Amino acid sequence: MEINNQIIAKEIRELTGVEAEELMELGLLHPVHARKWLVRKLYFIMARTGRTYTDIKYELSVRYDISVSTIEKMIYRKP
Repeated sequence: MEINNQIIAKEIRELTGVEAEELMELGLLHPVHARKWLVRKLYFIMARTGRTYTDIKYELSVRYDISVSTIEKMIYRKP
């Protein structure tokens, strides 16, 4: 499971304005944790649009190349 740090950092920057790529390069932010935060954030943003939770999980699964069950773990387990 390869995580593209630049894509994750770009999406975090677009959502929050935070330069996550620099934090990842310095080792202050692990890419796995950044992706988990991003998936959770996008899930709850998308849920407010009235889409079904299943559709959202499938879209995020394809977008980030991770399983739906992993998405569910990211969403429903305590951080």
